[in-house]
Amino acid sequence: MKKTQKPSTNIETFLNFIDTAKSQYQFAYDKVGEFDKEQQVLLHDFENSKDRNERNRISTKLYRLRIDRRKNKDRVMELEDIVKFFEESNHKNTVNKLRQLLGKQRKTEEFLSSERIYKPRKGGTRE
Repeated sequence: MKKTQKPSTNIETFLNFIDTAKSQYQFAYDKVGEFDKEQQVLLHDFENSKDRNERNRISTKLYRLRIDRRKNKDRVMELEDIVKFFEESNHKNTVNKLRQLLGKQRKTEEFLSSERIYKPRKGGTRE
């Protein structure tokens, strides 16, 4: 018989997804801000460059920076609705209740997988 996955595993996977989405969103959001600042520096360098070779080097850096910025901005857009959804107070409460449910579910699964012994009640013998 095929062993089925425990419900706690699915709950934990979902909660990990929410946490990971939040951290990845924040990381990508911060990176976009860093790239914006770096872009301004490169534009000033471009403006003050001495010759064509220096402008070419700066434009290559700017090109690569814009590609990296776009990747991070796309990641922000991809995760934004999910993160904002779970930041709403009623959804935060649901996530907290899911975390509590996970703890209870793990205890139940642990009990069910343990070796249980039947202890007959006093005076309650069956014949």
